[in-house]
Amino acid sequence: MACRGRRPEHGGPPELFYDQNEAQKYMRNSRMIDVQTKMTGRALELLDLPDEKPCFLLDIGCGTGLSGDYLSEEGHYWVGIDISLAMLGPWSPGCSAAIP
Repeated sequence: MACRGRRPEHGGPPELFYDQNEAQKYMRNSRMIDVQTKMTGRALELLDLPDEKPCFLLDIGCGTGLSGDYLSEEGHYWVGIDISLAMLGPWSPGCSAAIP
């Protein structure tokens, strides 16, 4: 577990650390995509969901939606939340208009 205060979001509002440039880096980084895909696959294994039955999942801290892409490919439905609007923007155009 990360030590308190070492994560960027502990030092200020998310907009300071997770802007649109950072979101684009996440979406283009092949290492990040690979790590998120593997972690999401493992999470699905641990959840031991019923075979051949789509489930509705909540992705807390979804960021740019890399995990959600994998969930969709596996036939599941999902909704994500994140502390940064900029991170949500790349995969869900217009979503920031619905958030105050």
